[in-house]
Amino acid sequence: MPEATLVEAVNMALARAMEEDPDVVVLGEDVGVNGGVFRATAGLQQRFGPERVIDTPLAELLISGVCVGMAAQGLKPVGEIQFMGFAYPCLDQLINHASRLRNRTQGRLTCPMVLRTPCGAGIRAPEHHSESTEALFAHIPGLRVVVPSSPERAYGLLLAAIRDPDPVVFLEPTRIYRSGKAEVNEDGESLPLDVAFVLREGRGRHRRRSDRSRHAQAVRRRHRARVGDQNRALRDRARGRAHRRLRRGDRRADR
Repeated sequence: MPEATLVEAVNMALARAMEEDPDVVVLGEDVGVNGGVFRATAGLQQRFGPERVIDTPLAELLISGVCVGMAAQGLKPVGEIQFMGFAYPCLDQLINHASRLRNRTQGRLTCPMVLRTPCGAGIRAPEHHSESTEALFAHIPGLRVVVPSSPERAYGLLLAAIRDPDPVVFLEPTRIYRSGKAEVNEDGESLPLDVAFVLREGRGRHRRRSDRSRHAQAVRRRHRARVGDQNRALRDRARGRAHRRLRRGDRRADR
C-alpha cells in the first residue's frame, strides 16, 4: 500500500475517477500544463489529454458556470479554484444554479459537479490565500461541503464527491497538504458522505473538530508529551541531587 501526502492523494483520486469514467473532466487555471498551483493535477493532462484536463482563463465565475453547464448536460466536471479567497464569484453559480437544479427541474436534471479549492491558513500566505469561509458554502441548501483531514480521507471522499449526483464543494487544507504521509489504499473505494468519522470512542459529551484543529491538536499532544518527558527527566535529576545532598548531610551528622 503506497504512502502519499494529502495533495498526492487528491491527484490519485482524480486519476482514478478519470480512468473509470470518461465523463469526468478537470478544468481550472493552470491545471493542465503546470499541474495546478499546488501540483494536485500534475501529469493528468499528459495522461488524459487537453480535452479532459482544460486550462481556463483567470475567471472563477467562468469556471463555476461552465461546471454547472457541463453537469446539466451529463458530464462530471471537477473545477479547481486556486485559493478559497478567489471563490467568491462562484457563489452566484453555486447558490442560484448548482444547488437548485435538482429542485428547479423536479429531479429531471441533477448537477454532478465538484468545485475544489485549497483553504485555510498556516502557510504564511497573503490575503485571498489564507481564508476559511466554509460557512458561506455550508449554509447553502442543496450543496455539500467536504473537508478531508488525512490522505486516505482525501482519496475516498474526493471519489465519493465526484460520483455524487449533486454539487460538492471540496475544501483541501493547505496546512496539511504536505505535512505528512499516510498509507492510501488505491483501490477506488469511496468513503461515505454526510457521515461523521469516529476517531476515538468516548462517553458523554462529543466534540466535533475541523481538520486543521485536529492536526493542531495532534501536534500539541506530541509537544506536551515531549515537554512532559523533559520535565520528568528534570524532576528525576533534581530529586537525585536532593537525595545525594541528604545522604551527605546524614554522613556529616554521623561524624
